[in-house]
Amino acid sequence: MSDYKFENTVGGKLVKELEAAIKECIVVPNSWLPENFHDKVRDGRTLARLDQMCDTMDSETEHRKVKNLKAENVENYRRQFEAHDRIEYNGHVDELQLYKNELAMVIAGNLIDSDDLLE
Repeated sequence: MSDYKFENTVGGKLVKELEAAIKECIVVPNSWLPENFHDKVRDGRTLARLDQMCDTMDSETEHRKVKNLKAENVENYRRQFEAHDRIEYNGHVDELQLYKNELAMVIAGNLIDSDDLLE
């Protein structure tokens, strides 16, 4: 059986982005929050900001998680190169970002024609 996981597909990544956008829209009032989570300026916090605050309290932020994945990739590729003098790019991949990069490349490719390359 395959290792299919919806969250690793482009659709799964889009659903995750939708979840993040919704969390930016929902504001929890200070009266529902513990004192250390209160926002005195806006009288509440978004769910996204509360998630960030909880992540920092858990000590591993999203940025740190991404850095750890990159470090795992580098270590994996280093071991492959030392063992076989070549690298198979089989590490952790952000499929949604890869798709966005490919789309940007295609759009940019349509803006440049062969005459521009000859100049």
